[in-house]
Amino acid sequence: MIGDELRWALGFLRPHLPGVIGVFLLTFGQNYFYAMIPTVSTNFLFELLTPDKIEQIYRYFYIAIAIIFARAVFDFLKNYSMEVILSSVIKRIRDILFSHLMTLDIDFFKKHKTGNMISIGINDVEKINMDFYQGLVYFLSSVMIVVIVLIKLFFLNWLLTLLCFGVIPLIWLAIRVLGTIIRRQAKRHREALADLSVNLHEVLTGVDVVKSFAQEKTETSKFQENTTVYRKIYIKLLRTMNFFGPLNEVTLFVFAMGIIGIGAVFIVRGQWELKSLTEYLILLGIMTAPVANIPKYISNYKVASASVERVMSILKEKPSVLEAEKPVSKKLDGKIEFKNVCFAYIPNQDVLQGISFVAEKGEVVALVGPSGAGKSTIVNLIPRFYDVREGEVAIDDISVREYGLESLRSQIGIVSQNVTLFNTTIFDNIRYAKPAASEKEIVEAAKQAYAYDFIAEFEEGLETNVGEKGVRLSGGQKQRISIARTILMNPEILILDEATSSLDSESEHFIQLAVTELMKGRTTITIAHRLSTIAHATKILVIDKGKIVDAGSNDELLSRCALYKKIYQLQYFH
Repeated sequence: MIGDELRWALGFLRPHLPGVIGVFLLTFGQNYFYAMIPTVSTNFLFELLTPDKIEQIYRYFYIAIAIIFARAVFDFLKNYSMEVILSSVIKRIRDILFSHLMTLDIDFFKKHKTGNMISIGINDVEKINMDFYQGLVYFLSSVMIVVIVLIKLFFLNWLLTLLCFGVIPLIWLAIRVLGTIIRRQAKRHREALADLSVNLHEVLTGVDVVKSFAQEKTETSKFQENTTVYRKIYIKLLRTMNFFGPLNEVTLFVFAMGIIGIGAVFIVRGQWELKSLTEYLILLGIMTAPVANIPKYISNYKVASASVERVMSILKEKPSVLEAEKPVSKKLDGKIEFKNVCFAYIPNQDVLQGISFVAEKGEVVALVGPSGAGKSTIVNLIPRFYDVREGEVAIDDISVREYGLESLRSQIGIVSQNVTLFNTTIFDNIRYAKPAASEKEIVEAAKQAYAYDFIAEFEEGLETNVGEKGVRLSGGQKQRISIARTILMNPEILILDEATSSLDSESEHFIQLAVTELMKGRTTITIAHRLSTIAHATKILVIDKGKIVDAGSNDELLSRCALYKKIYQLQYFH
């Protein structure tokens, strides 16, 4: 799996290959100049011991200054270039992830937690940036300096340098064992962080419910339990990661002491000079930090690979509702027909069984029945949010499977009791249905939705920001803005999920007027929670346990349908 993750992540660097090569050339230059410092410093130091060569001291001093300056320039250019490239790479990953999420079906979002998706899109992608891409540059930089220094060490004393390789098997063994443990712990850490994000998202978006039931202490306690679990997992991961560095350093420093001892023996025997040993030790000291950091970068990669895996898991998801090979794109007339439709969210558990009915152009068809009967499922099949298991849903005698999804859905207006408004202005929320709409069109839509009067009362009018999920507006105001948005859309087919079921009588009055305006000349399928709102229905379908048990007018159903009569009596006599 590591190979797949590495290949996937490196694939995003391919369009920036010239820049990446430039970064590594700059990295090489920076490290090469860095490796020159011990030689110049040693020469400068030993020239000080022979003051008669004062001109040599100045020469090495100027060379040292030039090297330090050159290294600083290379360092700046490398870091700046790297950040520019990686900002583009991370933007592309986020764009691809978001675009892919937009292609997935509604069913995917019902099965996956919103907080988890947010965590992957923000936290995991940032982890990939910090611990994979930047870590890769720093890892290769460390490898470069180690290789450059090893070459210099080899020329200074090949025998001592060969002994240096004795530490490599120990480091490799530590990387192999601890790396596997870190990868497993990192995956649990990302999952725990996602759970924390989900918990926070759910509580903050449902804070009105929390407060209405006085559950602040309960939610606080629950969140603290989650943070405790996260802390334990995080500390466990840190403990394993931080064990890497000290283990590596102990190995290196013990070995360095052995090198000093062996070098001293060479000097005593006259086989080496003190100046060479001094340069050797400085080079060895320079190499110590990169060698110690290599395991850290590898352990960070193990952590980042868990994030790569989570992002890839989303990108591997495929929509079940697929576009037709040659999609139909036409203006709808509005005739809707269900032909013996069967549907199941879970295999072998049908929620709709043999649904058949026709809604002619301009008709108003009401769906009535107990909760869970399948009413919402029926209306969700019209814009093809799901595909039927058996039978066919047709519009204008063409299966909805044959329409282009954008063409189909852009002509079906949906007004739900659960209104979604974005954290922007009233103007932008209405215009969402038609981005190119003029202000005149938006004002007219607001007037038809009986929303313009209350909008005009706001100090900023149409430019009033509605807040997150429209929190600054009342339920009735949000609903009327939602209706204005649908009016601006000018759909051929209208789906109504009782928009007035939870509003006060004044708001309900205005919304009924707005809905009546919206329904004119359009084929309408309405889910009726209140029978008083379906007096205008051409026909009423009584749904129970996924089947149409009866159909007719209000009077006809009252005279012959026991279920309809029961619903009617519960609403009007209780």
